[in-house]
This record gives sequence, C-alpha cells and structure tokens, in this order.
Amino acid sequence: MNEKFSLGIDLGTTSVKVLALDLSGNVLAVANSHHGLDDSSDGVQADPEVWWSSLLTALSSFELDLADAVAVGFSGNMSSVVLIDGALNPVAPALLLADTRGTIQLDALEPSLRLRLLQASGNEPQIVFSISSLLWWAAADAATLDRAVAWVSAKDFLRARLTGVIATDRTDAYNSLLVTSAGWDTELIAALRLPVELFPPLVDSGTAAGSVTDTAAALTGLSAGIPVASGSGDVAAALAGMGGLAPTSLAVSLGTSATLTAGLAPAGERPAFAADSGLTIHPAADGSWFALGSLLTGGLALNWLRSLAGTGPIAAASAVPDPGDQLVFLPYLAGTGSPDFVGEATGTILGITPSTTPEQLVGALLEAIAFDIAGLVENLGTDYERVIISGGGGRVTAWPVVFANVLGLPVDVLDEPDLSGVGAAVFGWSALGSVVEPRASRREVLPDPATASDWAIRRARYESARRLVLELTTTLTTEQKAAK
Repeated sequence: MNEKFSLGIDLGTTSVKVLALDLSGNVLAVANSHHGLDDSSDGVQADPEVWWSSLLTALSSFELDLADAVAVGFSGNMSSVVLIDGALNPVAPALLLADTRGTIQLDALEPSLRLRLLQASGNEPQIVFSISSLLWWAAADAATLDRAVAWVSAKDFLRARLTGVIATDRTDAYNSLLVTSAGWDTELIAALRLPVELFPPLVDSGTAAGSVTDTAAALTGLSAGIPVASGSGDVAAALAGMGGLAPTSLAVSLGTSATLTAGLAPAGERPAFAADSGLTIHPAADGSWFALGSLLTGGLALNWLRSLAGTGPIAAASAVPDPGDQLVFLPYLAGTGSPDFVGEATGTILGITPSTTPEQLVGALLEAIAFDIAGLVENLGTDYERVIISGGGGRVTAWPVVFANVLGLPVDVLDEPDLSGVGAAVFGWSALGSVVEPRASRREVLPDPATASDWAIRRARYESARRLVLELTTTLTTEQKAAK
C-alpha cells in the first residue's frame, strides 16, 4: 500500500510548488512550475489563470500518485487581490503586493479613517496591504469591481478552483486592515465606500474550506471528496512549517529578499504594538501574533556577487570581523525595504582598496544584511532568546555565524527549504483532525562573546555609511524631481 500524505500547495509570485508531507512530518516529494508576471500594465499584476495552469503543470510532474493524497492545504503570496465572478473566473488581473497603483487613494484617506484603520489592525495604511488595491479598483474602475462577486487572495483563487467554495482565512484577510477578532469590520468597509458583499467568508487556516470536486479531481489526479484546508499567507504558513514561533524567538528567511519574523504574543487579543517601528503586525494561523519586516535584497545581492566572482568567494567568506577594515557594502540593489522603504536607494560599496578581495566583499554583504535585521529587532524593543534561520542563505557557511554574533543570540539553521509548502501540508492534516509536527533538522550556531566589541565597531561604521548614503539619495531624488 502506498503511503498516504497531505498535499501542500504554495503559490508564490513566480512559481507554484507542491509538496507531500506524511503523518510523521516527513517531506516525501516536491515539484514546482514557474510562471511569470503580466507585463501588460505599469503595475505589478498577474493573470490568475496562469496560476491555475502552473498548478496543473506542477501536479502533472509530481512523482507520487496524487490519489494517495488524503487532504490538501494552501499557502500563497500575501496582499494580492483577485476579483472573481460567480463562475470562479477572474474578472481582471490580480494586483500583487508590489503594485503601487493605490498610492493616491491611500494618501487621500481622511485622517479619521486612517486612525480607524490603525486602531483596528495596529498597522498604518501602507501600499503593501491589500486595502490599497481594493481602494484603487473602487476609484479607478468601479465597473470591474461591479462584475465581481468576491475578492480573494492568491491561494484562495486556486482553492476555489479545487473546491467550488469562495472563502479566505484570517491571515490573508488581516492584510486588508479590515478584519477584527469578530470578523470583517463591515462598518469600516462601508465607511471606505467598498462593497461589503465582496468580502468572503472567513475559514480558519487548518479547517476545511470545501473538498475536491469531481471536475477538479479529473483535472488534477486528486481524489474527489478529500478535504481542502483554508490555508494561510506564505509567511504564516512558513511559521506553521517550522512548528510555530514562540514570543521569545525570531525567524529570518534568507531568500531573494531577507525577511524578519518576530514573535510578539501567544494566541489571544492583539498585543500593543508600535506602528512607527517600521514593521507590521500580523496574526499567525494558530492565533499568535508576529511582527514582520522585509529587506528588498538579501540573496539578490549575493547572487549578483556570485555572477561576478563565482561561488568560491561565497564559500570562503570569513565570519571573523576585522575592525580595521574600512569596507562597507550597502546592499540596496532594489531599494531598502523596512523600516524606511527608500525605493530609490541603490547598492553602494565604500572603502575598496587595491587589496580588497572578493571574499571580503561577500563578508561585507553578509554582515550588512545582519546589521539591518538587527536594527529592525531593536525597533521592536523586545528581548529575544533565539533565532531560526531558513532559506537558501542558511547554506552559506559564514552567514548564520555572522547573525549569531551580530544579534548575540543562538541560531538554529533549518535544512528545510520549503517551509511554506510544509506549513500548507500541515494545514491539510489539521483539516483531518491530525496534529503533525514537521521534522526538519536543525543545526545550532552559538555567538562568540569574544568578538562582540569588534562587531560593534563594524556595525557603527556601517550605520554611519548608511545614514550618509540615504541622505545623499534623498537629496538627489528631490533634485531630480524638481528638475522635471
């Protein structure tokens, strides 16, 4: 008899990943399919039909028999807005997190409404939240909004295609800033002149939001009738994939971007949170709370160095700080990200000499990301006890060592590269009433107190360079805008 598994489906911005997780928490197989963005506008958007085709492609290459899947769970890119009609077809392209078309509408919000949004969510209204796209549709193309029966997030669209059921979960709903512990804030939605009827039912992440239909079974190879969990946004799914995040722990994902997730409080009422910290607050699938901050470059800058110098310098980079080295690498190849979001910032390298080596450049980059993450942690004003590192950057030998020393905390390096997919599969098991603990192994790295003073010197030099370059960037941007 073939082993039964839960199928996790993780819909990313440019790919779909499917993953099988057994009842013991072991990953049995993974497959993926890449897809692109829709470049037919100046915004950042995607065709949801391409997502569906990409999922079918990934499933067609899966090495296990999909008839052995006993449940399905979902994870998906956050803050996307998909408008669908009653036949579950998209009525327009999906606007993604990086789309900025709602900027004017957010800026035009009355102060009283901005305050209500802040009080409801703990977050200042920003372009990274799905409310911006909803406001843009209402202002710029109300006719398209009128053709929709609901708006959903990315993973909800795929799940609706599997089940025929329209719903979302609280982690994705929270990114609209329009949900409370009791459900959708219909009074605030109406005050914003958004159609209340477009807001779908809320289903907990680990609860079934329908089952695979006969039609979907024929298209996918899944068995008709198996439960499909509501799922969550990708960050919340990654937390579920690592077994949760304690209020005393930090998680750093080192992918193309570098993401910090900081535990804030266990399940219960939303904790007090400083909205001016440069981070945002979110609920996890288990009801706990976390803060989220993102640097727009991490692995992106490392890949750029790899393209110039090869893999050797990355493997050979040192984690030993040299307080006398003047080299500083500001890694902003695509802007800064949290906490200041200076999109015009660019990568800058200071202190190069004829003897500077590629290994030194790599080391300066690794420490720069750690310094920026340390700044975000300090903005939270909370003491933490441990760091969990995941993503491809965790395989760079020196990087976890740098993080341990810069943050002064023990680091656990996870060897599972697909945490969001694992979390999605965990939700699937939960929909069957089964509690599954993921089994990714951990490698511990401890800080070396003897290097603390040298790291402090390196960081102080970095912070001075950062302030200088960002001030220059602001000045140049202002002058360029004035000249137009």
